[in-house]
Amino acid sequence: MLWANAIVLGLGGALLALPILLHLLMQPKAKVLEFPALKFVRQIQFANRSRLRLKHFLLLMLRCLLILCMAAALAGPSVASREFGQWVTLGGVAISALVVLIALLLVWFGSAKPNQLLLSALSILLLGHLAYGGWATTKLLNSDSAQLIGDSAAPVTALILIDNSCRMEYNRENKTNLERAKEIGDWLISQFPADSQVCVLATDNEVPFYSVDLGAAENRLNNLETGFQNVSLPGRVAEWLELLDEAVHERKEIYIVTDLSKRSWDDSVPTLATELAINPAIAVFVIDVGQDEPANFTLAPLELNTESITRFGELEISTAVGRSGEAAQRNVRFRLELPDETRPVVRDGEVLLPDQFIERVQTVDIREDSSSPVSFKFSGNLPLGVHHGRIEIVGDDSLAVDDTRYFTIEVVESWDLLVVHPENITPDNFTLAVTDDLENSLFNCKVVQQTDLPSRLDPFDAVFFLDPTPQISETMWVMLQDYVRSGHGLGIFLGANAADGGVGHENFKSEAAQKILTGKLKRQWRRPEADLFVSPDNLVHPIFAPFRSWETAVPWNQFPIFTHWGLEPDEDWEQLPTQTILRYGNGQSAIIERQLGDGRIIIMTTPITESENVEGRRSWNSLFTGVPLPAWLLVRQISQYLVQSQSDRINLIVGDVARLKNDFRRFPNDYRIFTPRTQQTPEKLSAVEGSVRYRFTDSPGQYRLKGQLERPVLRGFSVNLANGETDLTRIEPAEIDAMLGAGRYQLATQQNQIQRQQGTTRRGQEFYSLLLLILVVVMGVEYLLSNRFYS
Repeated sequence: MLWANAIVLGLGGALLALPILLHLLMQPKAKVLEFPALKFVRQIQFANRSRLRLKHFLLLMLRCLLILCMAAALAGPSVASREFGQWVTLGGVAISALVVLIALLLVWFGSAKPNQLLLSALSILLLGHLAYGGWATTKLLNSDSAQLIGDSAAPVTALILIDNSCRMEYNRENKTNLERAKEIGDWLISQFPADSQVCVLATDNEVPFYSVDLGAAENRLNNLETGFQNVSLPGRVAEWLELLDEAVHERKEIYIVTDLSKRSWDDSVPTLATELAINPAIAVFVIDVGQDEPANFTLAPLELNTESITRFGELEISTAVGRSGEAAQRNVRFRLELPDETRPVVRDGEVLLPDQFIERVQTVDIREDSSSPVSFKFSGNLPLGVHHGRIEIVGDDSLAVDDTRYFTIEVVESWDLLVVHPENITPDNFTLAVTDDLENSLFNCKVVQQTDLPSRLDPFDAVFFLDPTPQISETMWVMLQDYVRSGHGLGIFLGANAADGGVGHENFKSEAAQKILTGKLKRQWRRPEADLFVSPDNLVHPIFAPFRSWETAVPWNQFPIFTHWGLEPDEDWEQLPTQTILRYGNGQSAIIERQLGDGRIIIMTTPITESENVEGRRSWNSLFTGVPLPAWLLVRQISQYLVQSQSDRINLIVGDVARLKNDFRRFPNDYRIFTPRTQQTPEKLSAVEGSVRYRFTDSPGQYRLKGQLERPVLRGFSVNLANGETDLTRIEPAEIDAMLGAGRYQLATQQNQIQRQQGTTRRGQEFYSLLLLILVVVMGVEYLLSNRFYS
C-alpha cells in the first residue's frame, strides 16, 4: 500500500492523544454522600457507573476513529487496482471486528455478573478477526503489485503494439486509423518517464527489439507503414511476454493500439489469458482508434474463367461489389493493359508503366449491407504473351485498399491435345466439344487409336484416354506417371472396355495403374431404372465455372446414368493430393482429381463416348443424347483445366511464392522485377534450375519481369489481398475478455482516459472517496450519540 502523504498519517496518529487526554481529564470525581439505604444506593451507583464508562468509551472510540479517518484520507492511501477489492474486503473484516468489540464491551459492562460463555465466544471471534486481518494485510503488503505502487515518475518497460494491417487505412475526417495510432504512440512515448525502456512493434511479423532511447522509439514509430501480411494481435502479445523477461525495470506495461476489427484478433493464443493472469504486475492497455459503424465498399476476389487464353479466346471475369453501410451506386471499371515493349522502364528516377488500356464500365446498385455481382467479358485479337489488368470501383471510399483487384492472363497459341481411343470407340463427342470453332479453336486435337499410342507424349499439353481397354502395360502406366509429373494433364474416361466379367481388369489394378486411377476398380454399379444422375454438392472447382450462373437450372436429370464404375481414392496413396469433385446421386464418385508432381489427373467413372444405342449392350449413360449442353461444357472445362496444369500460377495471394517456369529456349536467364512499390529500385532476378522464384509478394498489385533476348521479354503476375482481409467487423468486448482475461486490461479511446488509467495503474486505486464517506458516517454517529448521552 502506498501513502501519498505519510507525514500527515503520523500527525494524525499524534492527534489521537487529544481525545484520550480529554477523556481522562473529564472523568467525574467521586462525591461522598451519606445515605441510610447505602446498600441499595451502591447497587444503583455501580450500574450507572458501568453505563457511563461504556458511553464514554464509545464516544472516545468514535472520536479517535474520526481523527484517524481524516488523517488517512489526507494521507492518500492507494493500492494496486486488481487488489482494491481485497483491501475493501479487509476493511469489511475490520468493521466486523469493531462490531464484535462493541458487543464484547456491552456484555462486559452491561451487567455486574456478565455471561461467561457469551463473553468467551465473543473474545474468540474477535481474536479470529484480528488474526485473519493480520495475515491478509501482511500478504497484500508483500505482493508483487504492492511493490510497484509508488513513484509514478519511475522508469517503465513499455511495449507499444501498433496494428498496421491494411484495415487501418480506413479514412475518416481526412485521417487514417494508422495515423491516429501513430499519434497515440507518439504521445505515449513523450509522457514516459526518463530512462524508460520502449519497444515499438507492428503486426507484420518483424522481430521485436528495445529501442536505444525514446527518440529512437519515436523514429521507429514514425517509419511504420501499412503491412499486408499480419499476425493476430494476441499472437504478437504472446511473443512479447518472452521479451518482457529481458526488462530492466520492474514496472511493465503493454499498449495495444488497434481499430478492434475482428480480423486482427483471429487465431487467438489459448494460453494468453492464463499467462497474463500469472503475471499480474504487467499492465495491459487496449486503445481503440476505430469506428463504431464503419462504411466501406469492397470488391470480392476475382473469378477468371481461365488464366491462359488463345489469341481469339474469350476472357470472362466475375466479382461482386460489397457494401457495409447505406445503399449506394458505384461505377465499376475493367481495364486491360495494351502491351508496350518499352515499359516498364525507369526514367528520371520514376517507373513508367504502360498507359494504354482497353476499358469497360458498368454501373452497379448495392443495397445496404449487401453485395451485387458484376462480370466482364472480353474477346479480341490479343498478341501472345502476358497481359495485366484490373477491376476497380470508381469513386471515393473510406477504405480504398480493397477497391481494386488485379489480374494477369497469358495469351498462348492453341493447346495440343492427344486423344486416344480403342478401335470400338468413336471420339466424336469429345472432339466436337473441344473444337467447336475450327477457325479460333482453343485446342488442336490429334486423334490416335490406343494401339498407335506415340512413344513420346511431351509435345502434347494434355492426353485423354476415351474408354481405354486393358491393353495398357505396366511400362505405359509408368510413362503416363512421368508425363504427368513433368507438368502435363491426363484425362481418363472409364467405360465398358475396362471390364473383365463385370469387375475391373487386372491391368487396371496394378500398383502403377492405381497411382493414375487413384484406386482399384471394384465393380460396376448399375441403375437400369434411369433414376441416377450426377449431383454436384457445390460448384467451387474451376471445371464448374460455367455452371455457377445457372446452378439451379442445369438439367442434370435429363441425362441419366445407367452404369458406372465403383472407384474411391485408395488410402494407401494419401501422400498424393486427391479429391472427389463430382458425385452421383448414390454418393459414388463420378469425377476424381489427383495431383501428381506438377501435373493433374482427372478420372471420370462413366464414359463420354456412348451413343444412344450401343450394339450388343445397353449404353452406360445418356450424357450426349438430345441437347447435351451440360456434358459438352463439362468436357470442355475438364480439357481446359488439364492443359493449364503446366501453366504458371500468375494470380496469387499476398504472401504466396511466385514460381515461373523458365525454358532457356524461350526466355532469358536474367530479369529485372518491378514491384507495386514503384519507389523501390527494380531488383535483378535470375532463373535457378529452370524456374524463376520470387517470395517477397508482400503488397497487392502487379509484379512485372523484364528481360532481354533478341527483343524485350515481358512476364509477370498479380497479387491480391486474401478474401475477408478488409473485413471491418468489430470484435465484442466479451471476446477480448476471453483472449486477455476479464478485468485484466484497460480499454480506452482517448488520451485522457489513457492518462487516468495509467495513473490508476502506477499509483494504484485510491481510498480517498471511500474514507471520506466513512468519515461522514462516523461524524454523524458521534453527533447522534453525544447528543443522546448528554442531552
